[in-house]
Amino acid sequence: MPSDIDLLFENLPKILRPEQVASILNRKVETIYDWHYRQKQRKVPKELFLKFNRSLYLRSDILKQWIASQNPSLM
Repeated sequence: MPSDIDLLFENLPKILRPEQVASILNRKVETIYDWHYRQKQRKVPKELFLKFNRSLYLRSDILKQWIASQNPSLM
């Protein structure tokens, strides 16, 4: 039986826009950008973020790992 976190990330693309992540996690888009700009303070993995043509993207595999490490009950 799949875990809660597996169900949350099922069928997601490998790269997500901040707006998509905010919607999935029920957070404000500003929170997602805050993670990027305050990575060290928030203890967010730097490999979570990608920038292409001045646009920010998040890697869904790293996001899943990070969320699982913060919330062991989801596993």
